[in-house]
Amino acid sequence: MSRTKEYVEALIFAFGDGISLEELKKKTKTNELIVKKAVADLNSEYKDRKSAFEIVTEGSLYRMRLRPELIFLAEENLRTDLGKGILMTLSVIALKGKITQTELIKTRGSIAYQHVKELISRGLITTQREGNTKILRVSPSFYDYFDIKSAEFKDLKEKVKEEIEKDSSINVQYTPN
Repeated sequence: MSRTKEYVEALIFAFGDGISLEELKKKTKTNELIVKKAVADLNSEYKDRKSAFEIVTEGSLYRMRLRPELIFLAEENLRTDLGKGILMTLSVIALKGKITQTELIKTRGSIAYQHVKELISRGLITTQREGNTKILRVSPSFYDYFDIKSAEFKDLKEKVKEEIEKDSSINVQYTPN
């Protein structure tokens, strides 16, 4: 069991985005009960020695993370270096999936021209010409930058849309200061 526990710990650590129980079973060549016991034992050991880490399940995935009470120590490194305005512009592009630059400017105002230049230079969005129109989309680097998988982001986008539709009092429009 100790070797299995060691492998489970290494795999969960190595798969920062999470690893499924099925994948853990396959890679350790063991069964579900042994994997679950290994995770429980690891968490017990972490707690006993007051480790900074814990193993959690998020959906169907096991992930290793900092204990919530210690996240403040890493917050500075977790923050994005993008300003609020640029993040708002990027959010509009990301939530729309693809948007014309004209539509983006109508939504965010003329400051969005500068934001688009910055986002292109950082590789977070791409542009494509369709006639006289510039189409904006998030790039693959967007998913890496925010450490999210494309499929996870799609699910998140759908949840946001559902919440907005449920609460018609939510108004998602740009209002200049």
